[in-house]
Amino acid sequence: MKKNIIYNLLGLFLLLFAFTACDYETAEQDVSEIISPNTKPTVTITSNISSSTVSEGETVIYTITFDKPIERSVTFTPTVGGTADDHDYLAEAVTLAAYTTSVQLPIEIYEDYEIEGQESLTIQIEILGIAEKYLVHPDTVIEPIELQINDYVDDNKLVINFAWNTDDDFDILVYSDTDTYPETLWGTGGATGANPEIDHSIWLDDPAGTYYVCILDWDTGTNWDYTFTLAFPDGTTQTITGTFDGTNYPYTNFVGPSSWDSPNAYKILKVVNNNSTFVVTKI
Repeated sequence: MKKNIIYNLLGLFLLLFAFTACDYETAEQDVSEIISPNTKPTVTITSNISSSTVSEGETVIYTITFDKPIERSVTFTPTVGGTADDHDYLAEAVTLAAYTTSVQLPIEIYEDYEIEGQESLTIQIEILGIAEKYLVHPDTVIEPIELQINDYVDDNKLVINFAWNTDDDFDILVYSDTDTYPETLWGTGGATGANPEIDHSIWLDDPAGTYYVCILDWDTGTNWDYTFTLAFPDGTTQTITGTFDGTNYPYTNFVGPSSWDSPNAYKILKVVNNNSTFVVTKI
């Protein structure tokens, strides 16, 4: 009997040892190395400008940099807001290729002669791909970028924006009345069917003297309000407003182009060019 008890105890000991050995082996197989987030790249963004204010015609370049390369590509997409319209800029997504550490994302600010005053852009550069977000360090935070955009300044031209408050079609023509070119049609850039109409036909290096900005009313027979916004080569602006009398036409005029059936071009603004500055007055 005593001998059987010894055998039973010995068998129980062997059985417990077998279970312990299995657990040890299983534990050795199941344990794996914890992947540290520090193996993932951090993201930094720098630009080619030192100020947050830019002018139309400039391109701001943002350089997106990883501190280490990875074996997957990552796409960065700019989401743009602010007061500027999408016709004022170009911003497209870029991809940082695998095994590289940087890519450039340009924001092109379009140059135009529309006088809009300072506008703003808010740019948020994002990784939109769900899987791609996990490729970079989890602490990555890309702050939004704020830009202020100034109107394009032409250092040789008087820029004229002509706007009105009706749905009618009006145009402006510019005439020279200098000693060199008396009563001469000088510019038709403000006759396009747009509102505002834009003209920039008077240059500082044109013959010195007087020029006239004239309205073509096309015989609407109504009174309507207009606004002239002028941009000068020194970066300053001037606004002139008034009401056009289309029922009485109390204006002097030039005869418009014969190819347009010789419409009356009514003198509204007088521009004096002395080859260094422009002086603009309402007639």
